[in-house]
Amino acid sequence: MKILIPFTGGVNSTYSLWRWLTETDAEVVTRYAVDKWYNNEYNDSELDRIREIVIYLKSTIRDFEFELTEWPSNYVRELHPIRPGFKLGTWDVGKVRPRYEGYVKWQNETKTDGISIGLSLENTSMDCGYNILRSVVEQDGMDIYLGGMPDLTPVAKGDDFDWEEVSRNMIGRFEQFDSMPEELRVLTHKCDISMCDDSNCRPCAYQRGHESFIANGKSGRDFDLYCAKHGSYGPWRHEADPETYLYRGSMLIGKLNSLGTEMSELGYLSYTNSINK
Repeated sequence: MKILIPFTGGVNSTYSLWRWLTETDAEVVTRYAVDKWYNNEYNDSELDRIREIVIYLKSTIRDFEFELTEWPSNYVRELHPIRPGFKLGTWDVGKVRPRYEGYVKWQNETKTDGISIGLSLENTSMDCGYNILRSVVEQDGMDIYLGGMPDLTPVAKGDDFDWEEVSRNMIGRFEQFDSMPEELRVLTHKCDISMCDDSNCRPCAYQRGHESFIANGKSGRDFDLYCAKHGSYGPWRHEADPETYLYRGSMLIGKLNSLGTEMSELGYLSYTNSINK
């Protein structure tokens, strides 16, 4: 078997790559392309982390193919409601459409049997990513795996695909994070919380929230499910109110950035900067 893994060096894609290398004997092909809507500083930093992760995995587990390439299309703004029929907030699907078009191109070029797309529990807070664009990548003879599914089994396609069922079964990024070796966990950090002074920094808020849970004897899974419950996604998607719901519940990210270590102080993790109103 030959599997394609679009790779960004984040938790989801790193976890997926680690699992395919350690749990299977599949031939693994990874590709990375720059998202042009990020600035050069961000992209350079991301590529440095990716190279370090690739070196670590090749030297400690086994060899695989890694390629740098480009997306086949450019970013064009494309706003959709975060879920069908929801009144508040939109999400820019145009940011990821070039990726999905690239996945198809890469599949055809690499002649892989399947593709593993790095989605996890938090992505079920809205429908305007995979659930809109999956039709782009659903090809005959090509299996689709989602990185946050507990088992390395392909998801259904076409009319057989059930987003609600997938949402209930997804695991989150911090359960994935806790599962990986310490060396990989360090390399997937996008920010240094001791240095970053941005009060709206999402990666830092996630990291602080996770560390607060761990300090109180909880796990990454506990943190993922706490966020999902308070954000009305995953197993709690049905609790979201179409009239008032915003992305992941729309609580200010500063709430987590100002956390102490007491469980009673833990606010729900989300952020409003990503919402295109």
